[in-house]
Amino acid sequence: MKAVLSMGWPLLTFRVGPEALPYAPRLILPLVLLNLALSFGIQALAGSEMDKPVLQLSAMALAAEALWLAFCLQRRGWQNRWVQSYSALVLIDTWISALAVPIALIVLQGGDVLLGVAAILQIAMTLWSLNVRGHVYAQTLAVSRLRGILQAMVPILLVMVVAVALFPDMLPMPEAPVAEPATPAMTPEP
Repeated sequence: MKAVLSMGWPLLTFRVGPEALPYAPRLILPLVLLNLALSFGIQALAGSEMDKPVLQLSAMALAAEALWLAFCLQRRGWQNRWVQSYSALVLIDTWISALAVPIALIVLQGGDVLLGVAAILQIAMTLWSLNVRGHVYAQTLAVSRLRGILQAMVPILLVMVVAVALFPDMLPMPEAPVAEPATPAMTPEP
């Protein structure tokens, strides 16, 4: 397990692809559980300050990623690539989540002052994660990097649609305009 975890940084820095990971189906469940434990830790760390169901969203994202990757590989007849590729995607997500912990701490400690900095860091990490996932999809499916990024976006979009349906309170709702009470029309008395 330690050897697989140590492959996270080379994956994040594009030095290796998913084929560098060992073919170890027995390590998928521990990797997924580690990822979910990290998500739970981030949610617990944030406490009442975080209104998003991080653990549920992480589980949905991992499931969507597994199914989408299996679908893409099934279409090509390359099911034997699933274990290493999915392990790489889970490993990437785990590392990105671990790197996001300081951002959560910045938001908790800095309040509104550092909220802008944290938002910029979060956007940069999201784009970095998407690019690395695109690299994994490109290597796995033998497609261009752009097409790999587009493939990587599909499970993200699926999770967003399902999350909005399951957790509608995550979206800010516009306030309805307050209607003025109607005044009775002035009619002249006979």
